[in-house]
Amino acid sequence: MVWGRSYSREEVRELLSAIERQAIDAARLAEKAQRDIGDDRFASFLDFRKKVEEIRALFALTEDRLQGVDDGKLSDLRNEFERMDLLLMGMLAKATRSYFATMRDDQVLPIGARELFEPELKAIDQTRQRLSHPRYEGRVSPDVLEDLEATAVMIRKTITRAPSLPDFSDSPSAPRAVKRLRTLGRPIRN
Repeated sequence: MVWGRSYSREEVRELLSAIERQAIDAARLAEKAQRDIGDDRFASFLDFRKKVEEIRALFALTEDRLQGVDDGKLSDLRNEFERMDLLLMGMLAKATRSYFATMRDDQVLPIGARELFEPELKAIDQTRQRLSHPRYEGRVSPDVLEDLEATAVMIRKTITRAPSLPDFSDSPSAPRAVKRLRTLGRPIRN
């Protein structure tokens, strides 16, 4: 229970409906991102990732609400939540795999692509961890686990060739090559 508040069936049902609506939007955005990658456009992938984060926030809120309610009262909604969780994780794993599978080896990647795709590896690890929870034991499709593994491999491959954002930070000391260049203009003393 959160702060002593009890949640109603209707509140949990509304959250589950919101997750379902967001999942439909995420599927649509995943398709758009996959179409756009062929034209070297990455903005729609960001839209997809934002939607996924919104869904994860709704899942966390719903899970919190379900923990704050007596098990007997909402067991059917808890089962529905777990079913949706498994379906959505599978859909997101498949959509992400499809996106990275569509990316060509000679794909032009924008500056900052490394920072764009590195969080995906963390998201895959979090999804694997969530799927390893005892409540999902024996319920996870092997296809989902395969999608996650294959996607992680593709992301790592993409990251190795992806340009990162330039570092404009003030470093305390200049690199050695620059130090040597500075001394070239000084007169030599005997």
